[in-house]
Amino acid sequence: MKILRNPRLTPTARVALAAVSALLLLGGCSSRGRVAAEAPAPWDTARAEPVVWTSADPSFSQEFAIEASGMAAGGRYLYIPSEKYSRLLVFERGGANRVGVVRLDVPLHAELEGVTVTADGLLFCDEAHAAVYEVAGAGEDVIAAAVGGLPVEVQKLELEGVAVPGGKIGFEGIETDPETGEVVLLLERHGSDETGCVSKIYRLRRDGSTLVAEGGPVEVPLEDCAWRLTGLAWWNDRLIALKTQYPGEQYRIVSVDPGTGTTEVVLELTELLRSLGAQGWSNNVEGLAVAPDGALWLVADNAVTGVIDDPLPPSIAVRTLLLRIPLRGED
Repeated sequence: MKILRNPRLTPTARVALAAVSALLLLGGCSSRGRVAAEAPAPWDTARAEPVVWTSADPSFSQEFAIEASGMAAGGRYLYIPSEKYSRLLVFERGGANRVGVVRLDVPLHAELEGVTVTADGLLFCDEAHAAVYEVAGAGEDVIAAAVGGLPVEVQKLELEGVAVPGGKIGFEGIETDPETGEVVLLLERHGSDETGCVSKIYRLRRDGSTLVAEGGPVEVPLEDCAWRLTGLAWWNDRLIALKTQYPGEQYRIVSVDPGTGTTEVVLELTELLRSLGAQGWSNNVEGLAVAPDGALWLVADNAVTGVIDDPLPPSIAVRTLLLRIPLRGED
C-alpha cells in the first residue's frame, strides 16, 4: 500500500498516542456519551496513516476540492461520494490505491452526503433535497465497469414518515442493517441553542420504491449545537458514527444504540486529526467504513462551499484525507 508516513508521529509519539487513546477509552468521560470500558475499539491509532491515491480523472485527485462525504466498504472497493459533483469515487483497496470515477445522474445541486451497500446495489442520501437515491443491480463488477462512462441512472425512493426539509443541516449518513435489511438514515443535527440540539436516527423498511419509517426517529443527545453526528457504519453488530465538534475541532467515534439513542465513545481521534490538519490534510471527517479485513477507514471533506454550478472541482491547498487505521497487532 502506498502511504504517506506521518513525520510528526515519531516512534515515541506513537507509543504516547496509543497510551492516551487507551486512557481515554478506559477512563475518560463525557456529559452525554458514556465511555466504553468493556470492549475497547480494536484499531491502533498510533499506526494510522494517510493513503495517497492515483485517479484516472486528475480532477478528482486529492489536491482538488472534491468534497468527499460519506463512505461505504464493499469486498474490493471503498465507495466515496463527491458531495457536490455528482460523482462516486471507487477506491481499489489491496495495494493499488487507484480511484475510478463514476458519474451519477442525480438532480442538479444534489449534495450526496452518504452511501451504503445493499443486497441489490447502492443507496445515497442527498442533504440538499432531503432525498434517498438507489442504484439498483449495481454489484462491484457493475460499478467498476461504469468508471469513466456515461452517467449511471439513479431512482429516487419516496420517504414516508420522514418530515425533513432539504437544506444545509440535513441527511448526513445512511446505512443498511445487516440483520434486518432496514435502512438507517441519519439527520446530523436538529434544534437550537435555546432548545438544545440532538441528532436523529430513522429506521426505514422497504416497501417497493418507498422507504417507510418504523415509528418516530430516535434522538441522540448532543452536548451543544456545535456537535453533530456525521457518517454511519457497522462494527460487528454495533452501529457506529462519527461525532465531531466545530468550532473546537474535536473528533471521536461513538457507538449508537439505534433503539434508545444512547452513545458510547469507542475511539478518540482529536489529537491525531489535529496533527494531520497541521500537515495540510483536511480533517473535517464525514465518512467512515469498516473494511472486511477489520481496518477502519475515514474520509474528510476538504472544502466548505455553497451551491456549485461548476462541472469539476477546483484545485485547493488542503488535501483530501483518506485515512486507514489498522487493527491492533496487524503486520
